[in-house]
Amino acid sequence: MQLFEDLLPKVPYYEIKVFKPWLYRVAKNHCLQILRKENKEIPLDYTINLVESDEFLHLLSEEDTSEEQLNALKHCLEKLPEFQRISIMHFFMEEMSYADIVEQTGFTLNNVKSYIQNGKRNLKICIKNQTQ
Repeated sequence: MQLFEDLLPKVPYYEIKVFKPWLYRVAKNHCLQILRKENKEIPLDYTINLVESDEFLHLLSEEDTSEEQLNALKHCLEKLPEFQRISIMHFFMEEMSYADIVEQTGFTLNNVKSYIQNGKRNLKICIKNQTQ
């Protein structure tokens, strides 16, 4: 009910071409915002590990994760600039699309792409330095 109360005054300002998908997206994002408010702390206990490859960082399966690499990832994520960290967390850990990140954060699309690319590069460098 809260969603509809919030949306009612805003609907005239949106250009809604197809109502059903728009409503689904808005409702989904509203629910995600509520969940995020309840879980302000994003658990890094995911056994997600970023390791370097030629150009990109890749997610590895649980069996490839070592404690040292996981600690290096946590440390390096904390050292990232806030915009990069937010974009990286949304993209990899919450599996959000660029468009969803733009909508959620208010960053421009080009900024989101840049934050993710630069964040991956910075993580790669930091993790390499941490594990050596």
